[in-house]
Amino acid sequence: MSYSFLCFLCVLCSVPCLAQDSTTVKLSRFEIVRVDQADINRVPNDLRSIFADPVPDSEPVSDLSEATKRVGFTARLPKSDKPPQFGIVAPVGEQLKISVSELRKALQDAKAADLMVPDSWDGVTIELQQRSGVFADFGKFFLVQAPILTLTMRSSFPLDQFVEVLCRVLGMDAAQARSIRQTFMAMPMAFFPVPRKYDMDVHQVKLRAGSGTLFENGSKQGEMALAWSDADRNYFLSGLLTEAEAIAIADSIQ
Repeated sequence: MSYSFLCFLCVLCSVPCLAQDSTTVKLSRFEIVRVDQADINRVPNDLRSIFADPVPDSEPVSDLSEATKRVGFTARLPKSDKPPQFGIVAPVGEQLKISVSELRKALQDAKAADLMVPDSWDGVTIELQQRSGVFADFGKFFLVQAPILTLTMRSSFPLDQFVEVLCRVLGMDAAQARSIRQTFMAMPMAFFPVPRKYDMDVHQVKLRAGSGTLFENGSKQGEMALAWSDADRNYFLSGLLTEAEAIAIADSIQ
């Protein structure tokens, strides 16, 4: 299948050993942000690893039993008449180090120099971690699931303010960036940046597990995707499906 309209999965990422005075945040929601390549190019090089493919490469395995042994949990699967083929998705462990001078320049380039970047951010590191996941290919659609993404940083670091800065670097106006910051404060989320040139229909849907983010081509043709989380896992479902089929598949997972 072709996943050309799903260009990036943006998750705030990074970092290794932190001091004991640290905070871990779970990224348990998903938000679409519209960007152009020029917006991505403004992001400082040391921060660009926060953009990743929503459908990472997977290593094929023989069956569910082997997948379970490799990842340490049993995949929850939807009802299907076709037995899936399984793969293992590599764990995430990225490092990112903030450069105040580079962030300030990025804001200036984005014509957002009104937003301040504190000197105290210089050299701050943030850690994104996620254990290995399971890729299940059912032919018409596939499902990726992995433990919840977690973000760890020093307790005093204002992560919500950092999110606002990144949003402005990506070209959002002050009101948009502030709105995302407030939403992030209430419930931290991972971001899916999608190029503005694509006509996309993006909206929230109600699932048995809670709320999910559904996105597809505006023409309603081709692949669509549905991303959501439950208490302990992130899920990404994509394929040649209708919205009703995607919701039914997600709700049948057990």
